[in-house]
Amino acid sequence: MNKGDFVYIMLHAHIAELHAFHIAATCESFTRAARQLKLTQPALSQKIRRLEELVGTRLFIRKYRGVALTDAGQQLYEASRSAFEQIDVNFRQVLEGRARKRVRISTDFAFASHWLMSRLPQLRRDLEGLDLQLLTSQEPDRIDGVATDLTISLAEASQRSATSSALFNERVVAVCSPALVARYGPFDTPRQLLTAPLLSLSSPPNATWHNWRSWLAEAGVGETPEGANQTRLNNYSLLLQGAVEGQGIALGWLGLVDSFLESGQLVMACDRIVSSDRAYVMDCARDAPHHVRDVFDWIGRQCRETPGTA
Repeated sequence: MNKGDFVYIMLHAHIAELHAFHIAATCESFTRAARQLKLTQPALSQKIRRLEELVGTRLFIRKYRGVALTDAGQQLYEASRSAFEQIDVNFRQVLEGRARKRVRISTDFAFASHWLMSRLPQLRRDLEGLDLQLLTSQEPDRIDGVATDLTISLAEASQRSATSSALFNERVVAVCSPALVARYGPFDTPRQLLTAPLLSLSSPPNATWHNWRSWLAEAGVGETPEGANQTRLNNYSLLLQGAVEGQGIALGWLGLVDSFLESGQLVMACDRIVSSDRAYVMDCARDAPHHVRDVFDWIGRQCRETPGTA
């Protein structure tokens, strides 16, 4: 039996008949198979007959104690075994995931590193028994091949769905170390920032968040930062590390850099705050399990209770 034959049978036979055949072939007994499937033996025999009518040949030979497969039955069994084994593995994984109360969160590097990570211990204490899985990407809503329960990303107002919740709006400031201000500053206006080294976050062409060009434009600075002394990095944590070490001025999203400002590791280079209609948005399916909704609500409450982010 080739793959095409098996696909034809899969399409035209009820899965219950194929499953009954598979169990009977594995048990080598209609009696044991019927007991495992919680069927009467006549009901099981009827399913096997329907499958034999579709195939057009006998699949079993009755013996004194049990049954044996015909050549055609052996071919069908070999073709179907891997499929049912994979179904069994996937089904067990689903059940195991439910039992563990798995919550898979997809978000960007910045939010994961500078908002979520420090709050995970409290989340685990408040909501016990969670299997938390964190996936990070510069485009968290475009992770292919992985099913996520919650997606947290910076999104335009027009991109928000009826099931999403805005966590905090995009408000961006220029941040640097106190030592850099002492060396290059003070910076009374955004235009004066161009006299100091700038740290830039590399981003894909379709990125929606502010960069130095858009931030300076919103701040009323006509010049572009291309002629400035810039260092580009593709990781926001490295960007902030460079700013703390006095290597340059970085853009800081309020809600993500608050701890650096509170500790004094970073200061606002100037008092300009650039806002947009974008916001960090969290999405969750309407039919999500209760434990996923609990995490959704918990993160929303934490954002509302954080000064300056609501």
